[in-house]
Order: sequence, then structure tokens, then C-alpha cells
Amino acid sequence: MKDISVGICAYNEGSTIGHVIANVLNQALPDDVVLKEIFIVASGCTDTTEDVVTQISHRNPKVKLMSEKEKRGKASATNLILGQAGGDIIVLTDADVFPAQGSIRELVKEFRDETVGAVGGRPIPMDDDETFWGFTSHLIWTHLQNELLKSEMRQGTFFQLSGYLCAIRSQLVERIPETVIDEDKYMGEMIRRRGYEVKYTPRAVVYIRGPRSIPDFFNQRVRVLVGHLQVRAWFDLASISTSSPRRILPALVRSVDLFNPKKLAWTALAAVLEGFAHLMARHNFIKGKVPSNWLPVPTTKPDWDSSPPVCSA
Repeated sequence: MKDISVGICAYNEGSTIGHVIANVLNQALPDDVVLKEIFIVASGCTDTTEDVVTQISHRNPKVKLMSEKEKRGKASATNLILGQAGGDIIVLTDADVFPAQGSIRELVKEFRDETVGAVGGRPIPMDDDETFWGFTSHLIWTHLQNELLKSEMRQGTFFQLSGYLCAIRSQLVERIPETVIDEDKYMGEMIRRRGYEVKYTPRAVVYIRGPRSIPDFFNQRVRVLVGHLQVRAWFDLASISTSSPRRILPALVRSVDLFNPKKLAWTALAAVLEGFAHLMARHNFIKGKVPSNWLPVPTTKPDWDSSPPVCSA
């Protein structure tokens, strides 16, 4: 029998955190796995996030609030979870995404293999791909990222855990540097270097929102790509597939719909925007602009009011 701890990082997510906690509590788990606790780290929240979590914790003692008076970045919040989690496996997710029903089960059942140290899930945008921004998000996440990560799995080089949804063996990571941007990729590579397998399971779906404006696109993508450069430098990696033009371009060509002029044009425009994001990220990294405590990306926040969509893996 294994216990799991779930850690959720939140910043001003009062409108969604209740739904996310309910989502986790209602997840079906394997018969030999027990949900031990859910930690919600509220970092510098100025809305109702802490009030909502407190109310839920009074009804369910498995739900535990951890507060940071100031927003210090996701690595700091993750360290609080790593320091308190008592489960054999720690599942990490965010307060503005929704794991599909069965996704946590898909993650934790991989740990039946004792050589597996971490497992990453698959983000899928909920945005309408008949709009430009929805199309761009699906191009990046549903097509390119998924293809590249599956390729890494086949080659035995996968380490790119998703911060949206992933799981690790608790004893393998005690703390991460609070200056790291991509804490998920840092943990994945650290676990791999300890001799454990890091796996990607596309069946562990987590639904996300993509950016829906040019400023938000660059804010998110530049931050992610700077994080890639930071991890590359930290571990002296030759490249990271999801930010390597040599790997991305062939995958992009395979995803192009040559018989749909609108989407062909959108693909070209998305490629230009992504190219600029790569240039901006490299410039920022060279100049030492590596912010571990970033500003939220407003248009990536869920916009449903009463309940999240019904999601299933």
C-alpha cells in the first residue's frame, strides 16, 4: 500500500481552488494507493484563496493550507510541499488547471516499477482551436510537445516533467534551488541523474488554458524558454528537445495542414511569434534576467464561474 501527497501551488485562485481540490478528492486511485493529504500553498494571496481552503479543511482534514506572506515563486512553494509531504509519492499540480478523471491514477501506477523515480503528465489546452490563440496553444502542446516528449521516451532521454501535473518519489528530492524557473525540469533531470527512470504518460491528461494575447504569449513563452536555458546551463545539457529548433522544425512541418490555407497561415504566424520568443529568451538569459518569481499570465486563467468542465482521460 502506498500513500500519496498532493501539492497545489496557488496565487489568487479563490474562484478556482475549490473546484481543483474537489477534482483531486474525487480522483479514482488504484486499490493499493491511498490519498494521504492535499497541501495548498497560498503564496502572497490577497483574494479569498486562503478563506476557501480553510473552509474546506474544516470539513476534510486531508486538506491542509500552507501560507507564504509574500509571493516568492513556484520553487519556494514547491519546497514547502517537499518539506511537509508524508506520502511515498508526491503529486504536484497547479490551482488553475484540471487533471482529467483518472489522470492521477495513471501517474501513480507507473511507480509499481521500483526503477521509476518520476512521471510527467500531458497538458492539453481547452482553448478553441478554431481561433488563432487556441490553434497556437494546441500546436505547441497537443502536437509539438507531445510528439517531442514521446520521442524522448523512445530514446530513453526523457526528463521534462510538466509543472501542470507530475509525480515524484518523495525521498528523491528534498529541496530545489529557489532561483530555478522550471522546477519541474530541474527535478526531472536531478532524479534521472540519481539513476531512476523518468517517464512520460500521455494518458495522464491535465487541461490548461493557453495565452490569448500577444503580451501574455511572450510573457509565458519567454519565461518557459529562459527556464530551459537555465536548466541546460545548470546540468550542462546539449539541448532540450522542446526548445531546440533542430527538433522543433521537423515536428512542425509534420503538423502543418497544407490543405487548410487559414491554418497554414496561422502556423506560419505562430512560428514567427515562437521564433521571437526564443530570441527574447536568449537575450534575457545572456543579460542575467532570470526571474524565478514571475507575474501571472491573466488570459491563461480559467474563465468558468460555477464549475469546471467535465474532463476525462
